[in-house]
Amino acid sequence: LTFSSYKNHNTARALAGITPSGAFSFVSPLYGGSISDRELFVQSGLLEKLEQGDAVMADKGLNIADLLETKGVSLNIPPRKNSGQFDSIELIETRRIALLRVHIERAFGRVKSFKILSSIPNNMAGYASDLFITCAILTNFQPPLIIDIK
Repeated sequence: LTFSSYKNHNTARALAGITPSGAFSFVSPLYGGSISDRELFVQSGLLEKLEQGDAVMADKGLNIADLLETKGVSLNIPPRKNSGQFDSIELIETRRIALLRVHIERAFGRVKSFKILSSIPNNMAGYASDLFITCAILTNFQPPLIIDIK
């Protein structure tokens, strides 16, 4: 765990895979320290579980295209604003990604709503990853975030 002076408590980071319906399909252990986003991705083991045709959504700064390319996995990141305005294709893509990101944030919000994660006692710090993963799995028993209406 790493102490965050901004948040005034210890923090840790995890990487997760989320299905189109908002269920967690992969949850890494928690990582503390100053691990980079790329190193978090590599150490998480998610890359080994991805299959050709899968898609990964990431922030602009996560440079993993080279890792995904070798497996035939597509990378969805918001387009960079090169000029003053997006063209129509970039605008549509940006909106699509923004809608998907909302669902990802909602999925993580469900996990964060478990009170046990808000204040893990020092004597249970060794179980923080297990607690986080368990809470993520428990959210899979809640109603889907996204309902496919046909």
